Amino acid sequence: MDVAAQEKQASKSSNTQKVGVIGLIAFVLSAMVGGGIYDLPQNMAIKAGMLGQVLGWILTGIIMWFIVRSFLTLSEIRPQFITGLYKYADDGFGRFTGFFVSWGYWICECFANVTYAVLLMSTLNTLWPGTFGNGNNIPSLILNSLILWGMSLLILNGIKGASWVDITGTVVMLLSTAVFLITMIVVFNWDTFTTNMFANHAVASLGDKNLGSLASQVKNTMMTTLWVFGGVEGAVVLSGKARSQKDVRTATKYGFLICLVLYAMASLLPLGLKSYGQIAAMHSPSSGELMNLVVGPWGRLVITFGVILAVLSSWLTWTLLLSQMPAAAAQDKTFPKAFAKINKNNVPSFSVIVSTIVMQVIIIGTHFAVNAFNTMLTIVGTMTVPPYLISMMYLFKSTNSEQMFNPQKLTVTSSRQSARYISLLAALGTLFMGYAAGIEYTTLSFIIYALGIPVFIYGRKQYAPHEAVFTKYEKIFAGIIVLVAVLGLIFVLAKH
Repeated sequence: MDVAAQEKQASKSSNTQKVGVIGLIAFVLSAMVGGGIYDLPQNMAIKAGMLGQVLGWILTGIIMWFIVRSFLTLSEIRPQFITGLYKYADDGFGRFTGFFVSWGYWICECFANVTYAVLLMSTLNTLWPGTFGNGNNIPSLILNSLILWGMSLLILNGIKGASWVDITGTVVMLLSTAVFLITMIVVFNWDTFTTNMFANHAVASLGDKNLGSLASQVKNTMMTTLWVFGGVEGAVVLSGKARSQKDVRTATKYGFLICLVLYAMASLLPLGLKSYGQIAAMHSPSSGELMNLVVGPWGRLVITFGVILAVLSSWLTWTLLLSQMPAAAAQDKTFPKAFAKINKNNVPSFSVIVSTIVMQVIIIGTHFAVNAFNTMLTIVGTMTVPPYLISMMYLFKSTNSEQMFNPQKLTVTSSRQSARYISLLAALGTLFMGYAAGIEYTTLSFIIYALGIPVFIYGRKQYAPHEAVFTKYEKIFAGIIVLVAVLGLIFVLAKH
């Protein structure tokens, strides 16, 4: 075969590995929706009544739109940064900050995958009562471990095969969700929906509790809403595998809008069937119990099947996503060299394997958690805040001058001034979500961030053994991380 033929074949092979707009939208939907939508009625009903949930979704939608708009702008003005969040941090604030985002995002999504694993097992328990318990007993650990390693092998076989599996899972998830939503619309009762709408007094016959003021209810929903929107940046993270940056922006925008509508309907429509107190008391997945009340056992089976396919799809999505950043960081000489290893399918093999090992450890750890699902959800929610915040800060910094904002004179849909305001509002919204999560969980998440510092030091010693590991400001940043982590550790020890 001559050189020209070889180049043609290589180009053809490379093109088949690229993901189009439909595949990217499927990644975004699967990454965000996953199995979380099936238990959203119960998760939201615990925190707020009807009016609190409505206001919570409005506020979350506004905040997340500013975040999404910021990511869209960043993909336009920095199309060369094909690994998204990591490169934004590295370019704007230095190598250690880039590592901080990459490490945090990576570990955060390892926990997110384990959240899916726990939900999957608790759902299977409805088919075989008593076998998998709450999703963290010994049979659950064994089956989750087998699925985990099976997923990793599929990812190692190449991005294209994984994307087709993901699209299939996303279609099944959307169909089962549609059945649930249509059923809730058919049985919707306005009087039930508006009963005790402020959720500010107890109604024993309905199981309603006094959930406090509207402000506190809205604040309490933020942890759940932040978690379910985790993954909105999915197409940005995978932009290096996309056919074009335009596809990335399209997938991010439409993925967000579809999810917002689905989430709001999934949590609010059931309030037209049962009170928030009754829904809050339901077992996981709560949508299955609601379907069982309306149409009988077959309705629960539809939801159970949907949960299984959606969770497996999202699990696959995040196994792929979370392996990208350590590999990119290693290629930029931030993570240790081994993470940069790429196999014949153009997949960061070492990164995938190490990620799998980390998730395996977390799966084992869930056995010792009283409420494994909520524990994982909280950790994921709090660890998402810093990577988002730093990305928003980078966009804000980039608007200081026209040269910084658009150095390549590209065609962009946002002006420098509008991008400045959007990024500022997105940063403030992200901070509010962190505040809503609570100082307790924020400090605990920094323990995980602090554990990454030795990995950064090891990587720098590999690449630049004769240079200082940290700059002056990086030392201060690292010191703050360790200090907050120590405070979090003291809090944990004092609590127990």
